[in-house]
Amino acid sequence: MYWKLRIPLILGVIGVVSGLVQKFPNLFLVNSSYLISSALFIGLIGIIFTILEKTDLNERKVHFTIGVGIILFGYTFDYLMA
Repeated sequence: MYWKLRIPLILGVIGVVSGLVQKFPNLFLVNSSYLISSALFIGLIGIIFTILEKTDLNERKVHFTIGVGIILFGYTFDYLMA
């Protein structure tokens, strides 16, 4: 069974960016108000997702286990960085 990379990549990216923002808040200038930090997080996710769409990386098909592996990597990265 094959799966497009769109959903696994977005969930993996959300996990990785969330972990990095939690571990290194000064790197992403998140020490401001909650509204600005939330907008920065969503904007960063949007920029990465737009880049993935423009390069057609999301349209590639991979095996189901690789997609699940990408999702689990994002989840564990976020869990270990928090």
